[in-house]
Amino acid sequence: MNHGMILGCLQAHPGWQGQGKDNNWISLKRSAGSHKIASFMRKEGWDIEVIDYWLAFTEEEFQTLIRARVTSDTKFIGVSVTFGFRGDTLKRAQDNLTWLKENYPDIMIVAGSKSISDTMNLPCDYYVTGYGEFGLQHLLNGTAKITDFQGKKVVNSDKDHPCFPQKDLVTRYEERDFIQPTDTLTLELSRGCKFKCKFCSYNAIGLKGDIDRDMSTLYAELKENYEKWGVTDYHVADETTNDNTEKLRRAAEEIRKLPFTPNMTGFIRADLLISREHDKEYLAEMGYWAHFYGIETFDQKAGQVIGKGMNRDKQKQGLLDLRDYFWKQCGRYRSTTSLIVGLPYETRQSLFDGLDWHKENFPKENLQINILFINKFAEHLGDMFSQSDFDMTWKDGKHFHERLIQDDEEVEATPEAFVDGLKHLWFNYKRHSALPWSHDTFNWWTAHLATRDIYMSNKNYMRDRGPMNWDLFNFTTPGTYDWDSVLEMSYDDYDEERLEKDTKLHIQKYKNAKLNV
Repeated sequence: MNHGMILGCLQAHPGWQGQGKDNNWISLKRSAGSHKIASFMRKEGWDIEVIDYWLAFTEEEFQTLIRARVTSDTKFIGVSVTFGFRGDTLKRAQDNLTWLKENYPDIMIVAGSKSISDTMNLPCDYYVTGYGEFGLQHLLNGTAKITDFQGKKVVNSDKDHPCFPQKDLVTRYEERDFIQPTDTLTLELSRGCKFKCKFCSYNAIGLKGDIDRDMSTLYAELKENYEKWGVTDYHVADETTNDNTEKLRRAAEEIRKLPFTPNMTGFIRADLLISREHDKEYLAEMGYWAHFYGIETFDQKAGQVIGKGMNRDKQKQGLLDLRDYFWKQCGRYRSTTSLIVGLPYETRQSLFDGLDWHKENFPKENLQINILFINKFAEHLGDMFSQSDFDMTWKDGKHFHERLIQDDEEVEATPEAFVDGLKHLWFNYKRHSALPWSHDTFNWWTAHLATRDIYMSNKNYMRDRGPMNWDLFNFTTPGTYDWDSVLEMSYDDYDEERLEKDTKLHIQKYKNAKLNV
């Protein structure tokens, strides 16, 4: 039987709370892409083992692990990358892959990621970008279309071997994955997004027709994870979980059969959830009580520009009603509201008015602040990168000025404008791929200044809030906190030293188990 391995690891962003302050910190989140690809390839007759947390292994441990696994049947070693690697972690990845190439020259090394830019600095033979099941399969059987991109051999899955929509979205785990009851696993109810927000560069947007999984398999997948591993917690990977009511109804129908109620979190369109009568009932039945809302702005006109034009008063009242409903039905609730600083028609005043409303009405709930990003190289990138509508149309004169801001206009544009801990804003500002956009109410630089002021405000928009819904698993997976206790905490309340110790212990137990197989 053909054999392969997939190295999966999510490097935590140094700005994320609850994961230590080390820039090389490894997240407790299992690599969803690794296990998805492995599940698919096993059905194709391959023996595939996933190595989670592979960059948490020392050099000696990694080499020992590889030597114990490689056989004459080993055809490839894959690297699953979510957001790219940085710092010493990047250096470890490069060194480990270089060692692999030197010691196993006949084994194909393949890096896979949503974006080719996340893997370009890794020494691999091939690079698969996008949803990669079919792309990897065709690469291994010699039928893949291979494109030369900046000297790299690239399989563009989304363009040449598309794997969305997809009916079979079951992920199956093995004994050698050492899944723990406290793990939060990734679940797909659909693949792709029916919407096309102006700022979004996601690779599978604007899809038509049925994009949902075969829901008849959902019960078996969740039941197996519960009976084998004791798992009840899930991140739903759908770009918009509540894109249609029928999907939620069918999912809730399957979940009702389970001997337990899951805990779920994922992306929710608040405007749809507010306006559709039964959606919240189905989500509550699913145990889907942690919501990430892509609100983006509380300004009416700015919301209309990006395709989210619900009346803002109706939206605000709807958010309050949703909070009360899920607390009542599920006994738990957590929301994270995503805002984009710098949308056309948004002003500094309307931005802070929205923040003040959120602070007053959702004192425990979290905020995610992003700065509008437009890729200045979009028109030259071709189809290797996904581009947003703003990337491609900013020159049309409707919202953005042709004349962009210049360095000499940025009077305060110095690293000293940001305090320690916020220097990532400065480096983000200086990203070579960022267009220095400008419109009537904001420009690229003033958006950064506003974001800095949000973080530094005496109103303390961030620190007195509870963990973001994407971060909840970092508190529960190592067993440091349970769901009820973590929902009562702010970021200032948790025991960072204890959490870091438990996290390292959790990963060490996994490493020991893998090395002793």
